[in-house]
Amino acid sequence: MERGRKKLPELLAPAGGRQAFLGAVKAGADAVYLGGEKFGARAYAENFTQEDIVKSIKEAHILGKKVYLTLNVLTKESEMSETMDFARSLYEAGLDGAIVQDLGVVRMLRERCPGMEIHASTQMSVTGPDSVRFLKELGVVRVVPARELSLSEIRTIKQEEPVDVECFIHGAMCYSYSGRCLMSSFLGGRSGNRGRCAGTCRLPYKIFDENGQYISLKAGKGEQYPLSMRDMCVLEILPDLIDAGIDSFKIEGRMKSPHYAAGVTALYRKYIDRFAEWDRTGRKKPWKVSAADMKKLRSLYLRSDLSTGYYYRRNGRDLLTIGKPGYSGTDDEVLAQIERDYLREPLKKQIRGRAVLLTGRPAALALSAQYGDRTVEAEAVGDTVQAALNRPMTAEEIERRIRKTGDSAFVFSELDLETDGSGFLPVAALNALRRDALALLEEKILRMTSAADAARKQAAAGTDSAGECDAAEPAVTAGPSKSGSGADRAAEGRRAPEVWAQVMTTAQLDAALRCGAPHIIAEQTPEMLAYLSKHKCPGVILALPHVLRENSLGNLEERLSGAGCGGFMVRNLEELAFLEKKGYIGQIIADGSLYQWNKAARDLLLDHCSMISTGWELSAGDVQPLLEGSRERQLMPVYGRIPMMITAGCVKKTAGQCSHTEKGMYALEDRKGMRFPVRCVCDHCYNVIYNSLPLSLHSAVQKGDPVTESAAGWICSFTDESGAETEDVLRFYMARGKGEPGKRVPGAFTTGHFRKSAL
Repeated sequence: MERGRKKLPELLAPAGGRQAFLGAVKAGADAVYLGGEKFGARAYAENFTQEDIVKSIKEAHILGKKVYLTLNVLTKESEMSETMDFARSLYEAGLDGAIVQDLGVVRMLRERCPGMEIHASTQMSVTGPDSVRFLKELGVVRVVPARELSLSEIRTIKQEEPVDVECFIHGAMCYSYSGRCLMSSFLGGRSGNRGRCAGTCRLPYKIFDENGQYISLKAGKGEQYPLSMRDMCVLEILPDLIDAGIDSFKIEGRMKSPHYAAGVTALYRKYIDRFAEWDRTGRKKPWKVSAADMKKLRSLYLRSDLSTGYYYRRNGRDLLTIGKPGYSGTDDEVLAQIERDYLREPLKKQIRGRAVLLTGRPAALALSAQYGDRTVEAEAVGDTVQAALNRPMTAEEIERRIRKTGDSAFVFSELDLETDGSGFLPVAALNALRRDALALLEEKILRMTSAADAARKQAAAGTDSAGECDAAEPAVTAGPSKSGSGADRAAEGRRAPEVWAQVMTTAQLDAALRCGAPHIIAEQTPEMLAYLSKHKCPGVILALPHVLRENSLGNLEERLSGAGCGGFMVRNLEELAFLEKKGYIGQIIADGSLYQWNKAARDLLLDHCSMISTGWELSAGDVQPLLEGSRERQLMPVYGRIPMMITAGCVKKTAGQCSHTEKGMYALEDRKGMRFPVRCVCDHCYNVIYNSLPLSLHSAVQKGDPVTESAAGWICSFTDESGAETEDVLRFYMARGKGEPGKRVPGAFTTGHFRKSAL
């Protein structure tokens, strides 16, 4: 859309239900994103029935708007067929695009719905141009990058790997990188990756430093909320975002009311249009947002503290609500005005008409509507107008009846009437003439949009049939020793699962070496890197950062150029794509954060990696089908503290103790007294918040559970364990649970979702 000199972004509004959809469209949204009753990351929103979505697509297209479907949850193998059937039915109804988190769903959508736009959800944690390139090769046409990216990083993506970029501009924010939060899942059984986040970051926590000392963040004895983000509002920096070339401005809020959807959309529509005029006239005055409009926004279910998000900040207390995160409240007068303006009557397409009712001739009604730069026309011819026996129809009566467009998507802006004043047409015939004309006009508009949609889909189908949709050639195929199923191994003399020790300290590394652990993965702490540089351990696999941002690329280049390691563990698409770009042909291990919840995602990752981890949220029953046909390349976590959150926010900085040097672990303590270790990764400026208890599947191992036995390897990861505790755990798992469990294994622990998958 072009208004003035700058290309203006699409304004994308949320809709949790039909009323919110209609209100947002009437308030000026260019597109709306919504979810069905399943498969979307807002399970507790009102959401839409399939019939509702089809109806909304039709209405949106008549009005020149778009509809995007949220399919942004991780999808189990058992759910893939239903998910694809649902998507296919809406694709056939003209759906404009789908917002997706799961790599398997991306791959299957391209196959089942060729030509439909696929948008990479912010839950994919896209942080740079390399992951964008990777996703574009899978058929993704739009990326919603991590909310934590700066405006500079977004510009880099646009410049180096051109793609449509959609960014959040308003609403609630997560403390963790979206898609990298497991806290709700493991503390309450409700997974954010399944649209059921319990909002654990909104609870109070205490911060303790590396020496175990409590750090108070505010005066008084009240509770503190160091993980609770302020709500985002970017009106004050709106020109900067437009100048950066962002293609779509996204408002958060499918869980919120229709008044929020319509009211927030209306204000952003006002300021985007105001920018167009401000830009067109040379930007002579400073950009300004009125205090009255900010007051309106604050009355629409916003938290009392606001920020402009991460666009100009890496982290810090000014992004948080340290005090209790309350709301500003609502203004009844503002809500009533929104109700009157946007929610009582749906938006209708304005049309022009010309009716001709002359005695002795068939009645005719010609309609026209503007659709972009085109004029769409339709004409209906009805019954012959009879000479009036008593009172002829007046022009006012004819016009009043023709203007009654009822439940249709149209309203007359102009209506010309030609009549000789002596004719008569039954009311039923006049109504039929109007209905026929409106139906013809609607059909022509939808046929025009459908033709463009069909051409796009046909072109995509032709491209895919030529082979461009085929999976890429594997970057690496090497892996550890081949393994068969757990049931067959003993009979065929095949090797049992091998233990992979994932260590964070040199004491843990020494313990793994003493135990003769077959495989060692080392975290890149300053202590560990100094040790590896001195002692040269070529077989050790280096774990790459949980998040890879611009400031970390030099570090990764250095590791790649001369580390002499046994391979890399990748934790995000950015790292995987970076290694492939550099032509790396060594061993690549995919961490559990590169989710494989279904066979399509598994196969895609196996095209690029030597080994992949089954991750943390799936039950044994969910994992079992993923092991079929790939057991020799599957690793399973059996011990260790699970990374609950990966955050740009830093508890050390929040506590006012940022030293830019990683040393020891901080901790968070919840209301129940449970402590969660926090690693402040200063070299890359992010935090990892670990579970208070380690995962331990020692019972399953002792019982010879067929799922754990079927994996090629077991990952035992260590965070704050001593060397002796590390050795104790490793010897237990290397002995496959024979004899009595060691001191560490039977202590306080969790089996996570092994018995029951995340909701």
